[in-house]
Amino acid sequence: MEKTLNFGKIKRIHLSAPSKEEINKLVKTYDFHELIEEDLIDMSTQEKIDVYEDYMFIVLNFPKYNADIKKYTPNEFSIILGKGVVVTMTRFETNHVKKIIEEYQQELKEREDDEDFKISTYYVLYKIIDTMYDKVFGMLNKSSRDVVSFEDQLFSSKRLEKKLLENLMIKKRNIAFLRHTFLPHRDILVDLQNVIPKFYKEDLDVYFEDLSSKLDKILNNVAISFENIESLAETYNSLMTIKTNSMISVLTIFAAVTGVLTLISGIYGMNVILPWQNDGHFFLAIVWAMFVIAVTLLVIFRKKRWI
Repeated sequence: MEKTLNFGKIKRIHLSAPSKEEINKLVKTYDFHELIEEDLIDMSTQEKIDVYEDYMFIVLNFPKYNADIKKYTPNEFSIILGKGVVVTMTRFETNHVKKIIEEYQQELKEREDDEDFKISTYYVLYKIIDTMYDKVFGMLNKSSRDVVSFEDQLFSSKRLEKKLLENLMIKKRNIAFLRHTFLPHRDILVDLQNVIPKFYKEDLDVYFEDLSSKLDKILNNVAISFENIESLAETYNSLMTIKTNSMISVLTIFAAVTGVLTLISGIYGMNVILPWQNDGHFFLAIVWAMFVIAVTLLVIFRKKRWI
Protein backbone atom coordinates (compact mmCIF):
# COMPACT_ATOMS: atom_id res chain seq x y z
CA MET A 1 0.00 0.00 0.00
CA GLU A 2 1.42 3.39 -1.03
CA LYS A 3 0.96 6.70 0.79
CA THR A 4 2.18 9.95 -0.75
CA LEU A 5 2.35 13.36 0.96
CA ASN A 6 3.96 16.67 0.10
CA PHE A 7 5.84 18.95 2.52
CA GLY A 8 6.76 22.09 0.63
CA LYS A 9 8.97 20.87 -2.21
CA ILE A 10 9.50 17.47 -0.54
CA LYS A 11 7.56 14.44 -1.66
CA ARG A 12 7.11 11.82 1.06
CA ILE A 13 6.30 8.32 -0.18
CA HIS A 14 5.73 5.27 2.00
CA LEU A 15 5.04 1.70 0.91
CA SER A 16 4.07 -1.12 3.28
CA ALA A 17 4.62 -4.69 2.09
CA PRO A 18 4.83 -3.50 -1.55
CA SER A 19 4.33 -5.70 -4.56
CA LYS A 20 7.02 -6.17 -7.18
CA GLU A 21 5.00 -4.05 -9.60
CA GLU A 22 4.87 -1.13 -7.13
CA ILE A 23 8.63 -1.30 -6.63
CA ASN A 24 9.31 -1.40 -10.37
CA LYS A 25 7.07 1.62 -10.90
CA LEU A 26 8.81 3.56 -8.12
CA VAL A 27 12.30 2.79 -9.44
CA LYS A 28 11.38 3.81 -12.99
CA THR A 29 9.67 7.03 -11.87
CA TYR A 30 12.69 8.29 -9.91
CA ASP A 31 15.39 6.51 -11.89
CA PHE A 32 16.88 4.71 -8.89
CA HIS A 33 19.78 2.32 -9.34
CA GLU A 34 19.00 -1.28 -10.25
CA LEU A 35 20.83 -2.51 -7.16
CA ILE A 36 18.33 -0.61 -5.01
CA GLU A 37 15.51 -2.28 -6.91
CA GLU A 38 16.99 -5.70 -6.18
CA ASP A 39 17.32 -4.92 -2.46
CA LEU A 40 13.76 -3.59 -2.26
CA ILE A 41 12.34 -6.67 -3.96
CA ASP A 42 14.39 -9.02 -1.80
CA MET A 43 13.45 -7.22 1.46
CA SER A 44 15.90 -9.30 3.48
CA THR A 45 18.92 -7.00 3.37
CA GLN A 46 21.23 -6.48 6.31
CA GLU A 47 21.74 -2.98 7.70
CA LYS A 48 23.58 -0.88 5.15
CA ILE A 49 24.02 2.58 3.68
CA ASP A 50 24.80 3.06 -0.01
CA VAL A 51 25.68 6.53 -1.31
CA TYR A 52 24.96 7.52 -4.90
CA GLU A 53 25.45 10.81 -6.70
CA ASP A 54 22.08 12.41 -5.89
CA TYR A 55 20.63 10.16 -3.21
CA MET A 56 21.44 7.56 -0.60
CA PHE A 57 19.90 4.21 0.25
CA ILE A 58 19.64 3.16 3.90
CA VAL A 59 18.43 -0.11 5.38
CA LEU A 60 17.64 -0.47 9.07
CA ASN A 61 15.91 -3.33 10.84
CA PHE A 62 13.35 -2.72 13.56
CA PRO A 63 11.49 -5.33 15.62
CA LYS A 64 7.92 -6.29 14.78
CA TYR A 65 6.08 -8.29 17.45
CA ASN A 66 4.06 -11.29 16.34
CA ALA A 67 1.49 -11.98 19.06
CA ASP A 68 0.59 -15.40 17.62
CA ILE A 69 4.06 -16.85 18.17
CA LYS A 70 5.09 -14.39 20.92
CA LYS A 71 8.21 -13.51 19.00
CA TYR A 72 9.87 -10.47 17.43
CA THR A 73 10.59 -10.64 13.73
CA PRO A 74 12.76 -8.17 11.78
CA ASN A 75 10.77 -5.49 9.99
CA GLU A 76 13.13 -4.15 7.35
CA PHE A 77 12.89 -0.36 7.04
CA SER A 78 14.33 0.80 3.71
CA ILE A 79 14.85 4.52 3.12
CA ILE A 80 15.79 6.26 -0.13
CA LEU A 81 16.85 9.82 0.52
CA GLY A 82 17.08 12.27 -2.36
CA LYS A 83 17.18 16.07 -2.42
CA GLY A 84 13.45 16.39 -2.97
CA VAL A 85 12.03 12.98 -2.18
CA VAL A 86 11.96 10.60 0.77
CA VAL A 87 10.87 7.03 0.09
CA THR A 88 10.35 4.64 2.97
CA MET A 89 9.40 1.02 2.69
CA THR A 90 8.61 -1.60 5.33
CA ARG A 91 8.21 -5.33 5.02
CA PHE A 92 5.20 -5.30 7.38
CA GLU A 93 2.52 -2.74 8.14
CA THR A 94 3.46 -0.32 10.92
CA ASN A 95 1.15 2.18 12.62
CA HIS A 96 4.08 4.41 13.52
CA VAL A 97 4.49 5.68 9.96
CA LYS A 98 1.26 7.64 10.37
CA LYS A 99 2.52 8.97 13.69
CA ILE A 100 5.79 10.09 12.08
CA ILE A 101 3.89 11.99 9.38
CA GLU A 102 1.47 13.64 11.83
CA GLU A 103 4.26 14.76 14.17
CA TYR A 104 6.28 16.17 11.31
CA GLN A 105 3.28 18.07 9.95
CA GLN A 106 2.63 19.55 13.39
CA GLU A 107 6.28 20.54 13.79
CA LEU A 108 6.27 22.31 10.43
CA LYS A 109 3.27 24.37 11.53
CA GLU A 110 5.08 25.46 14.69
CA ARG A 111 8.53 26.02 13.20
CA GLU A 112 10.31 29.37 13.18
CA ASP A 113 11.31 31.07 9.93
CA ASP A 114 15.02 30.53 10.55
CA GLU A 115 14.57 26.76 10.69
CA ASP A 116 14.36 26.19 6.96
CA PHE A 117 16.51 23.09 7.31
CA LYS A 118 13.51 21.34 8.84
CA ILE A 119 11.94 21.27 5.40
CA SER A 120 14.64 18.97 4.12
CA THR A 121 14.80 15.29 3.36
CA TYR A 122 17.63 14.89 5.86
CA TYR A 123 15.60 16.27 8.72
CA VAL A 124 12.75 13.97 7.68
CA LEU A 125 15.23 11.10 7.97
CA TYR A 126 16.04 12.21 11.53
CA LYS A 127 12.33 12.35 12.44
CA ILE A 128 11.74 8.87 11.03
CA ILE A 129 14.53 7.23 13.01
CA ASP A 130 13.77 9.30 16.11
CA THR A 131 10.11 8.20 16.17
CA MET A 132 11.04 4.56 15.62
CA TYR A 133 13.47 4.75 18.55
CA ASP A 134 10.74 6.27 20.73
CA LYS A 135 8.59 3.28 19.82
CA VAL A 136 11.36 0.97 21.02
CA PHE A 137 11.45 2.72 24.42
CA GLY A 138 7.78 1.86 24.81
CA MET A 139 8.54 -1.78 24.02
CA LEU A 140 11.38 -1.83 26.54
CA ASN A 141 9.18 -0.30 29.25
CA LYS A 142 6.64 -3.06 28.73
CA SER A 143 9.44 -5.61 28.84
CA SER A 144 10.64 -4.20 32.18
CA ARG A 145 7.12 -4.51 33.60
CA ASP A 146 6.98 -8.11 32.41
CA VAL A 147 10.27 -8.85 34.19
CA VAL A 148 8.88 -7.42 37.45
CA SER A 149 5.75 -9.55 37.01
CA PHE A 150 7.85 -12.70 36.44
CA GLU A 151 9.87 -11.91 39.57
CA ASP A 152 6.69 -11.58 41.64
CA GLN A 153 5.39 -14.89 40.29
CA LEU A 154 8.71 -16.59 41.00
CA PHE A 155 8.90 -15.63 44.68
CA SER A 156 5.22 -15.41 45.60
CA SER A 157 3.94 -18.66 44.12
CA LYS A 158 4.11 -21.82 46.24
CA ARG A 159 4.55 -23.88 43.12
CA LEU A 160 6.99 -23.30 40.27
CA GLU A 161 4.84 -23.42 37.17
CA LYS A 162 6.22 -24.70 33.89
CA LYS A 163 4.43 -21.80 32.18
CA LEU A 164 6.62 -19.33 34.07
CA LEU A 165 9.78 -20.95 32.71
CA GLU A 166 8.35 -20.86 29.18
CA ASN A 167 7.59 -17.14 29.55
CA LEU A 168 11.10 -16.49 30.86
CA MET A 169 12.66 -18.28 27.91
CA ILE A 170 10.44 -16.46 25.41
CA LYS A 171 11.33 -13.11 26.98
CA LYS A 172 15.03 -13.99 27.00
CA ARG A 173 14.90 -14.92 23.31
CA ASN A 174 13.12 -11.67 22.44
CA ILE A 175 15.54 -9.51 24.42
CA ALA A 176 18.48 -11.23 22.71
CA PHE A 177 16.82 -10.49 19.37
CA LEU A 178 16.54 -6.79 20.25
CA ARG A 179 20.22 -6.67 21.13
CA HIS A 180 21.27 -8.21 17.81
CA THR A 181 18.85 -5.94 15.93
CA PHE A 182 20.12 -2.62 17.27
CA LEU A 183 23.86 -3.19 17.53
CA PRO A 184 24.41 -2.58 13.77
CA HIS A 185 22.59 0.77 14.05
CA ARG A 186 25.69 2.30 15.62
CA ASP A 187 27.73 1.96 12.44
CA ILE A 188 24.86 3.28 10.32
CA LEU A 189 24.50 6.43 12.45
CA VAL A 190 28.25 7.06 12.30
CA ASP A 191 28.21 6.70 8.51
CA LEU A 192 25.22 9.04 8.26
CA GLN A 193 27.01 11.76 10.21
CA ASN A 194 29.93 11.47 7.81
CA VAL A 195 27.86 11.36 4.62
CA ILE A 196 25.11 13.95 5.19
CA PRO A 197 27.45 17.02 5.06
CA LYS A 198 28.23 16.06 1.45
CA PHE A 199 24.56 16.51 0.56
CA TYR A 200 23.38 19.26 2.90
CA LYS A 201 25.17 22.41 4.07
CA GLU A 202 23.33 22.87 7.39
CA ASP A 203 24.84 21.41 10.57
CA LEU A 204 22.68 18.43 11.55
CA ASP A 205 25.24 16.79 13.82
CA VAL A 206 23.29 17.68 16.96
CA TYR A 207 20.27 15.76 15.69
CA PHE A 208 22.19 12.64 14.81
CA GLU A 209 24.10 12.86 18.09
CA ASP A 210 20.67 12.78 19.71
CA LEU A 211 19.90 9.60 17.79
CA SER A 212 23.21 8.09 18.91
CA SER A 213 22.36 8.96 22.51
CA LYS A 214 18.95 7.31 22.21
CA LEU A 215 20.49 4.25 20.63
CA ASP A 216 22.97 3.95 23.50
CA LYS A 217 20.08 4.12 25.98
CA ILE A 218 18.22 1.44 24.04
CA LEU A 219 21.22 -0.88 24.04
CA ASN A 220 21.85 -0.24 27.76
CA ASN A 221 18.21 -0.99 28.60
CA VAL A 222 18.33 -4.13 26.48
CA ALA A 223 21.51 -5.27 28.24
CA ILE A 224 19.96 -4.67 31.68
CA SER A 225 16.77 -6.50 30.70
CA PHE A 226 18.77 -9.42 29.37
CA GLU A 227 20.78 -9.67 32.61
CA ASN A 228 17.58 -9.51 34.69
CA ILE A 229 15.89 -12.23 32.64
CA GLU A 230 19.00 -14.40 32.76
CA SER A 231 19.19 -13.93 36.53
CA LEU A 232 15.52 -14.91 36.96
CA ALA A 233 16.04 -17.98 34.78
CA GLU A 234 19.02 -19.03 36.89
CA THR A 235 17.00 -18.41 40.07
CA TYR A 236 14.18 -20.55 38.69
CA ASN A 237 16.63 -23.37 37.95
CA SER A 238 18.15 -23.07 41.44
CA LEU A 239 14.72 -23.23 43.10
CA MET A 240 13.81 -26.23 40.97
CA THR A 241 17.05 -27.94 41.98
CA ILE A 242 16.34 -27.28 45.67
CA LYS A 243 12.80 -28.58 45.24
CA THR A 244 14.02 -31.68 43.42
CA ASN A 245 16.68 -32.39 46.07
CA SER A 246 14.03 -32.02 48.78
CA MET A 247 11.76 -34.51 47.04
CA ILE A 248 14.64 -36.96 46.55
CA SER A 249 15.53 -36.60 50.25
CA VAL A 250 11.97 -37.45 51.32
CA LEU A 251 11.82 -40.41 48.95
CA THR A 252 15.20 -41.67 50.18
CA ILE A 253 14.09 -41.54 53.81
CA PHE A 254 10.82 -43.24 52.92
CA ALA A 255 12.77 -45.98 51.12
CA ALA A 256 15.12 -46.42 54.11
CA VAL A 257 12.24 -46.78 56.59
CA THR A 258 10.12 -49.04 54.42
CA GLY A 259 13.22 -51.11 53.54
CA VAL A 260 13.66 -52.19 57.18
CA LEU A 261 9.96 -52.90 57.54
CA THR A 262 9.94 -54.86 54.31
CA LEU A 263 12.87 -56.95 55.56
CA ILE A 264 10.96 -57.89 58.74
CA SER A 265 7.72 -58.66 56.90
CA GLY A 266 9.66 -60.62 54.30
CA ILE A 267 11.35 -62.81 56.89
CA TYR A 268 8.10 -63.69 58.63
CA GLY A 269 6.37 -64.19 55.32
CA MET A 270 8.64 -67.09 54.29
CA ASN A 271 7.32 -70.65 54.16
CA VAL A 272 9.67 -71.98 56.85
CA ILE A 273 9.23 -72.72 60.53
CA LEU A 274 9.94 -69.58 62.54
CA PRO A 275 9.85 -68.91 66.29
CA TRP A 276 6.44 -68.04 67.76
CA GLN A 277 4.70 -68.43 64.43
CA ASN A 278 1.92 -70.40 66.09
CA ASP A 279 1.37 -67.77 68.78
CA GLY A 280 -1.81 -65.80 67.94
CA HIS A 281 -0.54 -62.65 69.66
CA PHE A 282 2.80 -62.59 67.87
CA PHE A 283 1.34 -60.84 64.81
CA LEU A 284 0.49 -57.79 66.93
CA ALA A 285 3.98 -57.90 68.44
CA ILE A 286 5.53 -57.76 64.97
CA VAL A 287 3.29 -54.86 63.96
CA TRP A 288 4.24 -52.94 67.11
CA ALA A 289 7.91 -53.71 66.58
CA MET A 290 7.72 -52.38 63.01
CA PHE A 291 5.97 -49.23 64.24
CA VAL A 292 8.61 -48.65 66.94
CA ILE A 293 11.43 -49.17 64.44
CA ALA A 294 9.85 -46.73 61.96
CA VAL A 295 9.40 -44.06 64.62
CA THR A 296 12.95 -44.60 65.93
CA LEU A 297 14.42 -44.19 62.45
CA LEU A 298 12.45 -40.99 61.86
CA VAL A 299 13.63 -39.57 65.20
CA ILE A 300 17.27 -40.40 64.31
CA PHE A 301 16.91 -38.77 60.89
CA ARG A 302 15.35 -35.73 62.50
CA LYS A 303 18.15 -35.34 65.05
CA LYS A 304 20.71 -35.55 62.27
CA ARG A 305 18.66 -32.93 60.35
CA TRP A 306 18.21 -35.15 57.36
CA ILE A 307 14.53 -34.25 57.38
